[in-house]
Amino acid sequence: MGRVDNLIRETLQSSQRTLKDAVSDLLSAGGKRLRPAMVLLSGRFGRYDANKLIPLAASVEILHMATLVHDDIIDRSEMRRGKLTVHSRWGVETAVFTGDFLFTRAFDLMDRTISRKNARYLFQTVQAICEGEVGQFESRYRGEISVRKYLERTCRKTAMFFAFCCRLGASESGCRHETIRHLRKFGLNFGMAFQITDDLLDFSGNGTEMGKPLCSDYREGIYTLPVIYTLAGSDTSHKIAPYIGKRDPDDQDISMVGQLVEESGGMDRSRRMAQRFLSRSRDILTALPDVSSREVLWDLAGELIRRKS
Repeated sequence: MGRVDNLIRETLQSSQRTLKDAVSDLLSAGGKRLRPAMVLLSGRFGRYDANKLIPLAASVEILHMATLVHDDIIDRSEMRRGKLTVHSRWGVETAVFTGDFLFTRAFDLMDRTISRKNARYLFQTVQAICEGEVGQFESRYRGEISVRKYLERTCRKTAMFFAFCCRLGASESGCRHETIRHLRKFGLNFGMAFQITDDLLDFSGNGTEMGKPLCSDYREGIYTLPVIYTLAGSDTSHKIAPYIGKRDPDDQDISMVGQLVEESGGMDRSRRMAQRFLSRSRDILTALPDVSSREVLWDLAGELIRRKS
């Protein structure tokens, strides 16, 4: 992963001062690097070639960074990983250019080693991310979203990228078709659990550790699984209804919504849903060859449900 980080920094060098500063600020915020880790770990199930996989791992992380920069613009998020977002510090125009720059550098780096077949899967995945984000944007401030629609949106905007990372590492390492299929399914279920856990932490996490204010999604009219379950509850739907569709909720509104999602069982039901996807991901791992990276993936899945940020 150290080599991946070094390659990311090398790839993102620019002679343009504003881009250089904005990217430097982004890199200093760090990140979990889960997606590149998935590429490398999946590659261990086949003929592992670091010279081939490290550029792919670096490119998926740069691609992820690009989606976050654009996502923060759309959501008007002021903080990310404890730092000001690019658009908050540098302006929307610079943020758009920075996101575009990251996309081009990611695609250029990936194009050097990726197979044509996986390139096609990449474009399908990026399309799914865009469609998921647009679907989320269009449903803002609307309380009629169902659990099914939420899960479909989550699959597109988050889980499919994890699935692609696992597939990419395995496929480019010459793994058997069955192994690639299992790893892809692992990534998909891991990604679903990851996003649901992220949505839970938006209500119950530590704002300082999260690097952004609590209830950020609710503030922006994005109603995630805990709110959806609360809206569906016969005893709580009428209580939370006055707080749905509010464009500028105050601290009292946010506190009440947090209280209602807890009292309604919305948080517990969301945790059980995350655990269900996590259990599926671990079940899939048992069908994979017994190599060292399988244990690392198992540990990552275990850490996921206990994460605080």
